[in-house]
Amino acid sequence: MPLSPKQEELCQQSRWDFTDLRALFINCTLKRSPELSHTQGLADISIEIMRRQGVTVDVVRAVDHDIATGVWPDMTEHGWERDDWPAIFEQVQAAHILVLCTPI
Repeated sequence: MPLSPKQEELCQQSRWDFTDLRALFINCTLKRSPELSHTQGLADISIEIMRRQGVTVDVVRAVDHDIATGVWPDMTEHGWERDDWPAIFEQVQAAHILVLCTPI
């Protein structure tokens, strides 16, 4: 992902070490992969900046998963055939930084 000259400059000026941090971006676009998502395009800039600073970044595109609605941690225990949320929640718990990206 190319950054603007100003973004490049700011990345190079950083004096901090973020290599021990993990970030999770949950993209809540309404478009399934591989369809172009403007939400992902905006997130990609932040993702690239974080990666250049040593942050480990994971991305989940929520619409590509079967996430059951409900209030229980695993809705398969409450009648749903499938629920990808428990695996995603493990990633949430492992992250130091959580970014929720919503459609524009």
